[in-house]
Amino acid sequence: MNNSADRSGGPGPSSPADAVAHEVAHKPGNSRLLAILVAAEHGILYLVSFALLALGVGILALLALTIVQGGASGAEKIIVILEELLLVLIVLEIFVTVQTHLAGGRLQLEPFIIVGIIAIIRHLLSVVVRLTISVNPAESRQQLTELAIYAGSAFILVAALALARWSHRRPTPSAAGCGDSSASA
Repeated sequence: MNNSADRSGGPGPSSPADAVAHEVAHKPGNSRLLAILVAAEHGILYLVSFALLALGVGILALLALTIVQGGASGAEKIIVILEELLLVLIVLEIFVTVQTHLAGGRLQLEPFIIVGIIAIIRHLLSVVVRLTISVNPAESRQQLTELAIYAGSAFILVAALALARWSHRRPTPSAAGCGDSSASA
């Protein structure tokens, strides 16, 4: 996960893209330009981090205001609270992903799948609320279709998350073929 070995002149690049980046970075004159670009990237990522934190705080403040003002029934308030808290979770998951990248880690697929799952759950909640209020049969059919599509999408994303996690635990074919020889080295 951490690519600091690539920057510190460790064992060498782990992929063709890393090899090209390593070669470009070590050419005279390119290292200074690369350092400027990395600093700019970090500056932008810090700005994004602060914006995400401000967004999360803003969502919570608006949620508190919505709760205090009232106007909706108890069940509707609970659904709104759940939806807004799930939105805060989405923002925080993206924030953590940016922080991981700033700390030197590579961008991972799993946080984005988790954000997708949380977003679909938010939509499922809103469809369920609309289904309880709906009186028109055509509208109800449309909402049931929407509910089925969201449920299917959630299932696919959960399967993708399981596959992504499973693929990290599975030994690579090159490691499996030379298991005994690597133990003696």
